[in-house]
Amino acid sequence: MNAPHEAAVASAWSERNRRWLTAQLKALHALVTARLDANAAPAIDDIEASAGDDGFVPALQRCAQRFALSSFERDLLLLSAGVEIDRGLRELRDGRLGGVLTFSAALAMLDAPHWSSLGPSAPLRHWLLLQLAPGSLPPHAPLAIDERVLHFLTGVPALDARLQGLLQFADRAPAAEASATARMAALLARQGPSSPLLLASGDAPAIVRHDSAVAAVLACGAVPLLVAIDDLPMAAADRDATARLIDREAALADGAVVLWSRGGDSGPISAAAAFVDLLRGPVVVTGGIERARLREGHRRVDVVSVARPRDLRADSIGAPRVPQPALRAALQQFHVAPDVVDECLQALPADATDPGAALWSALREASRGGLDTLAHRMAGDTTFADLVLPPAQLAQLHEIAAQLRHRHTVYEDWGFASQGTRGLGIAALFAGESGTGKTMAAEAIANACALDLYRIDLAATVSKYIGETEKNLQRVFDAAEASGAVLLFDEADALFGKRSEVKDSHDRYANIEIAYLLQRIESYRGLAVLTTNMKSALDRAFLRRIRFVVQFPFPDEAARAELWRRQFPPAAPVQGIDPLALAAMPLAGGHVRSIALNAAFAAAAAGGPITQQGLIAAARAEFAKLERATASIPGAAR
Repeated sequence: MNAPHEAAVASAWSERNRRWLTAQLKALHALVTARLDANAAPAIDDIEASAGDDGFVPALQRCAQRFALSSFERDLLLLSAGVEIDRGLRELRDGRLGGVLTFSAALAMLDAPHWSSLGPSAPLRHWLLLQLAPGSLPPHAPLAIDERVLHFLTGVPALDARLQGLLQFADRAPAAEASATARMAALLARQGPSSPLLLASGDAPAIVRHDSAVAAVLACGAVPLLVAIDDLPMAAADRDATARLIDREAALADGAVVLWSRGGDSGPISAAAAFVDLLRGPVVVTGGIERARLREGHRRVDVVSVARPRDLRADSIGAPRVPQPALRAALQQFHVAPDVVDECLQALPADATDPGAALWSALREASRGGLDTLAHRMAGDTTFADLVLPPAQLAQLHEIAAQLRHRHTVYEDWGFASQGTRGLGIAALFAGESGTGKTMAAEAIANACALDLYRIDLAATVSKYIGETEKNLQRVFDAAEASGAVLLFDEADALFGKRSEVKDSHDRYANIEIAYLLQRIESYRGLAVLTTNMKSALDRAFLRRIRFVVQFPFPDEAARAELWRRQFPPAAPVQGIDPLALAAMPLAGGHVRSIALNAAFAAAAAGGPITQQGLIAAARAEFAKLERATASIPGAAR
């Protein structure tokens, strides 16, 4: 149907609705006048009968049907609208009712009255159709119709002012993936005791899932109401009020909510999941909310997998061709807005020898924004070849990297994710004394997978104020879900300690923080690395959720000799250094590096090479700092 014809139909309906409403208000005026004069009068003409047999349904009747209003509630809503827009009813209110329409007055004027119509959970109050003056009890409280509802009854197109900037309507179907659109439309159109809730998932980019959701809602005759996850209020009370307004708007517009994210699959996921649980109408979620985050038993959840269109490749928009496997892997790893993907594709150099790697690098950089403000990005170039570890530990690190690289194949392509949404990420614990290479190992894994490594700043995360620690962690994990980064919780025992016996409110809230961390570690889909030199201090529940535990041993003498050999770059001037003699000192790799650096700076200041004696002098200073005996230092007095 073309736009001019649709506009003409809407205009004709609006005019007919206006005439119908005018007639109903005239009849209501006659009834109220008679009741106030204590005269008998016929009831208002039945709305169902007066609606007509040609399919015309006036706005008041729609409202009564969609919010399940009784005849008295319907007439009360009509009366509340009439005293605002009908001159005769307004004069009756001002002259006979003292200028105020109260519930007790309505009980006396309308047919089939019942006290429960203004209960807190009754439709008129729950759906905010009528408003009570604050501080008054229902019998004597002045009644007023909500502005958005008044516009609806009079046929005036409007959007609740409280939803401006949060909700927008989609009026035309975009090109979308056909099979997913058809499945979603069928599920949305089904009849049942509760409204459908669909999660649009799959390996397609966010824009494809979003378009399929919009097309599906339109295909089943409903209006898509687009709500951005990024704009949802964080406070629980604000979230509840907003959900109720959006639910009401969906009912008035005969629509379904499409929840999406400007950041692709990012956004405040926990707040969004809580918001979805509050909605009663039909919802399609195209953001990164997992089924496990939704409250069980609330209503049935259907997951519809949206496939990537066959023609989605870089050369379709004028950029160098990106092989489909490389494009798919990059879009699975980095969850950014569709326009950001387009920009990265268009910015690829025409002479790129490896367009897939170039796109990966571009999306990796584009997805950093949210996490860069919450954690410290470590830009080291450590590789597995730089690590001095026993073969067993090196094999474990390579296995972690392999699982990180191939998790999309196993979970999505092979279907393991469909068996459960918990534990789909990778949690690894690196335990060992300070300086044994735990942080370097995390850097090596991240670099092997071409991912960023972010160290979580505990000082900026942990707060003395109740609830703030959880909020800070929520922001970190939600941003990390979008960036695809590796998270490093250094000295994790400070944050992931054992839960204690509850003796006061401080213990209780500390245990809540730990429980929240348990939940987020289990649901995080990337790699989270925890390092500690006090493994025994960790809560046992964390160890159950950790897939890999790598014990970093204190280096033996052969390992220490290798560490000493690797400390000096080819350009560094060295003279007479004996790694085997230096290996006699029982030092971990971190202390070895400190000694080598201090000796290098001393040599540069003296204008000479790095020597064995210079290293021994630096070792003496390091031992003094550690308050350890110097007997193991070469040349020390025995």
